[in-house]
Amino acid sequence: MLFTYQRFIRNVFIIVGAVSAYLPYSYAQSIDTKKFQSASSELRQFIQPIFSAHPQLIAAEAELEAVKSQYSAATQAIYNPELELDTEKIAVRTSTIGLSQTIDWGDQQGANTQIARQQLIVAEADFQQRRQQLIRELLMALIDYQDKTRLAELSEQRLKIMQDFYALAKRKHAAGDLNQVELDLAQLAYSESVLNNANIMAEQVNAEQTYYALYGQQSVTTKDSFPDLSYTFPRVSLPADMNSFLLTLPQMRALRANVEARKNTISLREGQSSADPTIALRGGKEDKESLVGLTISIPLNIRNNFRAEIEVAKKEYLQAEKLAQQTYRNLQGSIRSQTRHYQLTQHAWQLWQSTGQVSMNRQLKLLKRLWRTGDLSTTDYLVQVKQNLDTQSAGIELHSTLWASWLAWLDVTAQIESWVQLKTQSGS
Repeated sequence: MLFTYQRFIRNVFIIVGAVSAYLPYSYAQSIDTKKFQSASSELRQFIQPIFSAHPQLIAAEAELEAVKSQYSAATQAIYNPELELDTEKIAVRTSTIGLSQTIDWGDQQGANTQIARQQLIVAEADFQQRRQQLIRELLMALIDYQDKTRLAELSEQRLKIMQDFYALAKRKHAAGDLNQVELDLAQLAYSESVLNNANIMAEQVNAEQTYYALYGQQSVTTKDSFPDLSYTFPRVSLPADMNSFLLTLPQMRALRANVEARKNTISLREGQSSADPTIALRGGKEDKESLVGLTISIPLNIRNNFRAEIEVAKKEYLQAEKLAQQTYRNLQGSIRSQTRHYQLTQHAWQLWQSTGQVSMNRQLKLLKRLWRTGDLSTTDYLVQVKQNLDTQSAGIELHSTLWASWLAWLDVTAQIESWVQLKTQSGS
């Protein structure tokens, strides 16, 4: 039975890692889309206070507010009026007052407003993506910390078993019940468990460090206060209309807005190349005579007609358009591959759960009794114990892989925030 578990879970990881790239598209399409269950209230309540006050979120909000201010600034006029006062006295006193205004003939204000509006759309979409990324990072840090802790506990148990086994082997060797080869084998098994335990404990420390870096020192908690990570992982499929679905994603909204901003930059450069006239009106007195003057000045774009700047803007627009097309393809491929990867992992998890679990402690006690009575050789005992413990470790690793795949699928389809149902301090 133990050999069957070990071979099964090893094959699971091979399939998930390699076969997903070759899975037929019809497999994903054959599954009906169902509305999945949201995250548990326990998990949501655990994440909520950390998320709402997280420095990354606050920084993202400040950046979004800055872009909103830039949009407000872009709606303002390009040119302000100018007031001119002049007085002089030679033979007679001459005093004049003038008011001039340059006209935005090329409508630079309109182009700036359109560019800023598109940049605001980009910023809002980016803010949504950063919120989702933060939620994913918080959840993965929590899951990884818990699972690495479970693996560390299992490793400590393995070390204790091997330590006791080696001590018993030395006593049996001293009594003449165990030969030198079997004693050396027991020593090697113990030494291997020491090295493996050191590596696993180092991984647990790294996971702990990542957890506290994201959650902060205020979130230090005991293992028992962690939320329950039990979840009925649903079956998912690709959307029926992939093209329409992709256009709703924040990545595509940002790309489309960026392309529009580049397009409006062409209008801005054309507006900047226009000859914006300046009209000035003056009035005053020269001794007792009244003076009235009107001046119109028009720049002559002869030495520099600004055509180069316009060509640059056109090339940048073309570049943005083509990059958006490629990103669209990449995003479409990412959603398809991530959907298939999750489907495989979720199916593997269902198989893992359906096979049932052998009581590890009961099996280990039985193996130890068989070895002590001589009904099981030292080699067979070590093989069986290793398979038992490796199977338990593989189950924990599959749990982490499933969570990572699920959160990645939610992230790439822009559903992770609606799944967790978190809110910011402002309630948005």
